[in-house]
Amino acid sequence: MLLRFSVSNYRSFLEEQAFTMAAARGLKTLREENTFASGTTEKGSPDLLRSAAIYGPNASGKSNFVSALTFVQEMVVESGQTQPDEAVPVAPFRLDPVAAEQDSRFEIDFIEQGVRYQFGFSANKARITSEWLIAYPKARPQLFYEREFDPSAGKDEYVFGNQFEGGRLRKDWAQQTGPNTLYFSRVVSRSSEEFQQLRKPYGWFSKRLRILGPRQHGIGRGFTVKQCEGEGKRPILEFLNAADVPIADIRVEKTPFDPNKLPQGMPAAFKEELSRQLTGKEVAEVRFFHRSADGKELIEFSEEDESDGTRSLFAFAGPWNDVLQNEYVLVVDELDSSLHPMIVRRLIELLSMDGSRAQLIFTTHDTTVMSSGLLRRDQFWFVERDIRGATRMFSLHDIKGREGEAIEERYFRGRYGALPVLKNLWRGHGQRA
Repeated sequence: MLLRFSVSNYRSFLEEQAFTMAAARGLKTLREENTFASGTTEKGSPDLLRSAAIYGPNASGKSNFVSALTFVQEMVVESGQTQPDEAVPVAPFRLDPVAAEQDSRFEIDFIEQGVRYQFGFSANKARITSEWLIAYPKARPQLFYEREFDPSAGKDEYVFGNQFEGGRLRKDWAQQTGPNTLYFSRVVSRSSEEFQQLRKPYGWFSKRLRILGPRQHGIGRGFTVKQCEGEGKRPILEFLNAADVPIADIRVEKTPFDPNKLPQGMPAAFKEELSRQLTGKEVAEVRFFHRSADGKELIEFSEEDESDGTRSLFAFAGPWNDVLQNEYVLVVDELDSSLHPMIVRRLIELLSMDGSRAQLIFTTHDTTVMSSGLLRRDQFWFVERDIRGATRMFSLHDIKGREGEAIEERYFRGRYGALPVLKNLWRGHGQRA
């Protein structure tokens, strides 16, 4: 489960901004429905929230928050395979010339198998400048390792905790870890059976943290298709039917790749690269079946025959079903772009109805969730940019107010900020809109 995430000097984030899924202790509303025990042995460990909604105007930094989480996940899972000459794909705040030359910093607290972990690193395009991993197995911090770049010596200095396994191999792997690579990623992805202590927190990043957005639509679709090929088809159909999409059956067929079936509007360069990669391979074609008007026959439809809304639901169904069953963390950028507001409400309700320890974090413009009565004050988050263009992130619980107030109404009245500042809009030809 996700407990806390902080980021600084990354894209639109300048100063450190922190997001937390720790339930506010003073709030009593919907505690049983919307929170659950962390499951750690730490005394005083806060309960965790099942869901959180992030609001803000366009270009305020909502997607950059998701991007920061994605960057950390990809660095943990993939940087161990990085080539020596590759730059670290970090993106510092560019509107300040000083910040543009400084390190970006990320830190994440999460819980895996009853143990809280704190992992973080700082980086610029040339190298990782610091990295650390701490576990709290018995409520006390247990350092696994800490890495710090020493500019005067021109090399990384490592400190290993007394309880961290590996012996001499720890230093051997440190020497094999390039400046553009996380030690965490290098050790787990390249070692065989060693370092079991690292494999548990690594598994949280590689399996339990799921991130979806407009750019990951293909990933969600591919995951759903795989489920439909096996025993997972029934819950996919149930999800679609519950969302008022009357699909009676789904079948997946493997056929040779045909470049002529690529979408007409696809850029030529992308189409050429895709054709190069897939020529000679099989691809999965999805067939949807609807019942005829008299209910006696099943009528076949191709994926292209279905609406954009149906295809978006289909792409979302697999990851959602997987997250709910396995109690993963699902982060969705622009959830309202693919799902109707009533479906979003139902997803929030499902998290509380079955006592799941899964978590749903989503960015949205859909304010009807504010008036639904389904979320607490500490489950609403806002982002906005200051006069420097830097993103500020805060919880509704940080703002003076009371439980049960009309959140949607007060939001539109500007009581919480995070609204677009609209100037005169012009139609052209010298006329004001």
